[in-house]
Amino acid sequence: MKNNPWTLIKRAGKGFDSERVNPTSKFNFFWAISKDGQYQFFIEHSNLEDWPKKKITLAGIDIQQFQTSKGFRLALSLYEINDWDIFYILCEDLLQAVDNSQEENGMLNIVYNRLLRWQNLLRKLGKKILSDSEQQGLIGELYFFKNYLLRTFSDTESLSFWKGPFGEQQDFGLGNIAIEVKSKQVTSAPYIQISSIDQLDCQLKNCFLYVITLNSSPSRINEAFSLNKIIEDIKCLISNPSDIDIFENLLAEVGYMNLPEYSEKSYLISKESVFEIRDDFPRLQAKNMPTGIISIQYKIEIKECQPFSITIEDFKKRISSE
Repeated sequence: MKNNPWTLIKRAGKGFDSERVNPTSKFNFFWAISKDGQYQFFIEHSNLEDWPKKKITLAGIDIQQFQTSKGFRLALSLYEINDWDIFYILCEDLLQAVDNSQEENGMLNIVYNRLLRWQNLLRKLGKKILSDSEQQGLIGELYFFKNYLLRTFSDTESLSFWKGPFGEQQDFGLGNIAIEVKSKQVTSAPYIQISSIDQLDCQLKNCFLYVITLNSSPSRINEAFSLNKIIEDIKCLISNPSDIDIFENLLAEVGYMNLPEYSEKSYLISKESVFEIRDDFPRLQAKNMPTGIISIQYKIEIKECQPFSITIEDFKKRISSE
């Protein structure tokens, strides 16, 4: 993360002080500090009618529109200076989102929609950081998405296949194929955790369990990647800005936002395994559960899945045939 930009503002001691974010930009964005010492982010614009009427509320941040001698000012003010790092990430996200905008009204609509996304994310998360196991699970899904879907299907199709963020039974659905992704570490016990009866109780014709084994690695190793790194790699592969928006919305659904903590742990891929889920696969199914049981978690020994193993090459052919 860059240095705190608010500490670089020269204080005159009268009212608020500000520094333009980018003097060469077509839009007027400012880092600012109020007379009371609040960190602020300003957007100067000319037409209040271009700003949607629905109010946005962000935890820990005040959002106001002011009329000025030159037009209007959208001001974001941070309540607690100690939270500047999250505030900075939000502001940088706004700046990156409008980078290709040509007109002020389009820029304001983008800012408004990004703030709506942040509102939904912060309401869901507060300041919760994804646990190590949650990060590894998300890495597994993203690795599968990047290496098996984006390389075979269009960006839009690939995004439509990712069902995990919406809480569906399996992580990916491609026509008549359902794929459940599981991540584990090299050092973990030789089993996989199944979090519900439905997870391996597939209703589609072809169902697969894809297991990725991760090995912790120093970030200096070329092939190593963190959660933030694989997300940035995927964004570089997606060509359409609207598809990037869809991808970011899906990430928000699973509770991800671009925090420095998600760059601290890096991994290498140690092993990939694919198992075809057939009738005799070791799993629980709703039709065999006693009446009254509505929720259950269980573990499967990986060695018991080996008779159902298929090659990666065969798996890719099965996917691409859909």
